[in-house]
Amino acid sequence: MPRMGDLKINNIWAWARMSAVFAAAGLCLSQTSIGGVVDRPHFNVDGVAIVWAADASGTTPIVSDFIIDSGGADTDLINGDVHTVITGSLVASNTAFPDGTGATLRIQNSPTGNQTTRQGDRFTSASDVLNPFQLTGGTDVRTIRSDVLTSFYVATNKAFNIDVIAAPVSNPADLNLIRVRMRMTQTGNDDGLAFGSAAQIPHSGNTNRSGVQWGGYRRLSTLTAGRDIFRGNRRTAASPGTIADQSVRFDLDYRWNTGNIDLSSGTFDVEADVIYTVYIP
Repeated sequence: MPRMGDLKINNIWAWARMSAVFAAAGLCLSQTSIGGVVDRPHFNVDGVAIVWAADASGTTPIVSDFIIDSGGADTDLINGDVHTVITGSLVASNTAFPDGTGATLRIQNSPTGNQTTRQGDRFTSASDVLNPFQLTGGTDVRTIRSDVLTSFYVATNKAFNIDVIAAPVSNPADLNLIRVRMRMTQTGNDDGLAFGSAAQIPHSGNTNRSGVQWGGYRRLSTLTAGRDIFRGNRRTAASPGTIADQSVRFDLDYRWNTGNIDLSSGTFDVEADVIYTVYIP
C-alpha cells in the first residue's frame, strides 16, 4: 500500500503538469499582439584639429580655429582666423611689425668695423642700437638678407595637411622677392607657456622636416595657386594632456634677399599675404 503522503505528492505533481500542458495549448490557440522596439545608440569622436596663436586684435594665446572632420567635410566651429606670433614668443606678428620695422642694414668699410642693425631679431626696428663709426671714402650703408620668423600651433587627434596660398598686397612683383621655409618644433616654452610635452611630430619620419613638401626656401610667386606645404600621417597628440601639451609649433621663415641695395633706392615696401589652411584629408 502506498503511503498517503506519497500519493498526495504524486497527485500535486500530476496536476501541475496537466496545468502546464493546458496553458501551452491555450497559447497556441490564441496569441496576443507583439510590438518590437529596436534601439541602437551610436557615438563617435570625429577628427579634430585645434589651431592657436594670436587673433586679429593681437590677443595671445588664443584658439581661433577648431576644425572637425564630420562625414568627410571639414567644418570650423569658430568664426575667425588664427594670426601668427613671432617665433619663440607669444607676441602677435600682426602687431609686432609696425611701419618702423624694415630690412637689415649693414654699415660696411668703416675703420671702426662693420656693424648691422640685426640684433637677435633679424630685422631693423627702433630697439636696435648702433655704435658711432668712422667714415672713409668707401664707407657705405647697404641692405642685407633679412628674415622674419613667425609661428602657429596645432593639436590634433588625427593626421592632417596644411595648404598654403600667397597673394600680393600691392605689387605682384613682391612675391618674387620673398621666399618661405617651414619647420616644426615638438616641444618648447614660449613666454612662459610650455607646449609639446604630450605631443609627437605629426609625421612618422619624426624630424622637424618630416612631411614638409620641400626642404628649402620657395618663392611666394610659386604659391599663388595654392598647394600643400605639409602632409602628415599621424596625430600630434601622443599621450594624455592639455591642448598646449599636445600641440606642436609650425615655424615659418620668410627670407628677403635682393642683393645689396643702397640709399639711392629710396624707401619701399615688400609685402605679401600668406594664408595657411589646416585640414583633415
